[in-house]
Amino acid sequence: MKAFFYYLWIQLKMELRDKGTLLNFYLVPLVFYLVMGAVFSSITPLMKTTLSATMTIFAITMGAVMGSPTTLVKMRESGTLRAFKVNGISGSAVLAVQAISTFIHMFIVSGIIFLVSPLVFHAAVPQSVGLYFAIVAAYLLACVGMGLFIGVIAPNQSFTTMLSMVVFLPSLLLSGIMFPASMLPSALNWVGRVFPATFALQSFYGLAYHMPTELDPRLSLLWVGFFSLIVFALAFWRLNTIRKSEQR
Repeated sequence: MKAFFYYLWIQLKMELRDKGTLLNFYLVPLVFYLVMGAVFSSITPLMKTTLSATMTIFAITMGAVMGSPTTLVKMRESGTLRAFKVNGISGSAVLAVQAISTFIHMFIVSGIIFLVSPLVFHAAVPQSVGLYFAIVAAYLLACVGMGLFIGVIAPNQSFTTMLSMVVFLPSLLLSGIMFPASMLPSALNWVGRVFPATFALQSFYGLAYHMPTELDPRLSLLWVGFFSLIVFALAFWRLNTIRKSEQR
């Protein structure tokens, strides 16, 4: 366990010195947040009420789903994972460290958004701050799990980008963030419910802001948690399958 935490510490130090990591996890999501926050708050003043939550979903989806898979694919393509295996570091440990480091980075970004939104955009502060961050953590786990899964199934970096966009765009367009999901055709409305962003938003509305919701906010939060378990299990299973096939 001591070796695991030492590896995690080294990983965090390396990522903080890496320009690509700072770009994917901090600069791009925060710049996107500032731009979209300004647009949303000026065009639709009512969105100021839940601006912290909606922009957090934006940032987490962008950072965890689009930023984290690239690192895993690079490690696979460069042979780093094989080198880890030779030195006795399991694939599960590598995935766990990647998941924890991504979680830490994006949770910091979520905290920045939470603190900045009321000051810059005059956004409302959630009535239940504890539940707000519980939902942030649950949704972040779901997105980190999706990022890991994409990272272990994508054959190359180009395909990684395509898969990430397949998750990122529907999460934003069909979840009710940009406009009410009730305005969507019935088919697209149901497609939107495949993605955890839809349920995270409903949880934010009902549990953190005490607003009316279209879906039960507690069941929505449970679904986000269950989704996290599924994608993490799939990611670890897929990596173990790859490593077993390499041994043959």
